[in-house]
Amino acid sequence: MGALRSVLTLVRVLGILAVAIVVYAFVYPERLGQWLGRGQAVSQPAAQVPVQETATAQPAAPVASASTVATAPAPAPASAAPASATAASAQAPVAAVAPAAPAAPKPVKASKSQAAMAQWLGAKYRVSPAMLEILIVEADKLSKTYKLSPNLLIAVMAIESNFHPYIQSEAGAQGLMQVMPVIHAKRYEKFGGKSSFIDPIVSLKVGAEILRDCVKLKGGSEDEALRFYFGGGASSGAYIDKVRAEQRRLNGVSAGRRVPVD
Repeated sequence: MGALRSVLTLVRVLGILAVAIVVYAFVYPERLGQWLGRGQAVSQPAAQVPVQETATAQPAAPVASASTVATAPAPAPASAAPASATAASAQAPVAAVAPAAPAAPKPVKASKSQAAMAQWLGAKYRVSPAMLEILIVEADKLSKTYKLSPNLLIAVMAIESNFHPYIQSEAGAQGLMQVMPVIHAKRYEKFGGKSSFIDPIVSLKVGAEILRDCVKLKGGSEDEALRFYFGGGASSGAYIDKVRAEQRRLNGVSAGRRVPVD
């Protein structure tokens, strides 16, 4: 009989304790969570801690494309780089970058007639005469190489783009000579690809090469070559007249005559 009373007393005590724990957990849930969290932290394997520290302490290797070499920081010597740097750079995504702007052309020594044309064109088209001198000198060389009449290439540039290297037509023609990079992609390969159309000298060289080929195709006729260069059509006659008129004005400036700026 005494033993049964002892068991009942123990059951009552355990019941009271259980009720007390439930009430405590209901009133102070955050303390119970902290207590349980400490228990889980103690049971967590300690081997995971140094792995996480190593992963965060090791910096990611910089990745640079060819077009960002000029602005990217210099890489560390190969002997000093960790073995994992190569794998990190191989897996890291490379951000797309815009094509780099062309380097500024070097100044040239223009003749007296070339300098006069640069001043005249600069006043007419509101372009730097110093930059025009570079184009005029190059156009003169190309005209002699391709056996084109004097100042024809300069007149084509004037009518096609007003000497603005970044201009683009509705049809997609681009650059000083308004060449279609998609159609003439192979011609741009030796200059670094079709994106090099933004380089004024490259645009001039490619356009001069196309015009030379048009002259050959049309049996030596520059007028018919200009018509083909323009793309034909009813307005090609007016285009030829504009180019030839500008060429005559340039010939006059080159000869030292006073030519009004229209």
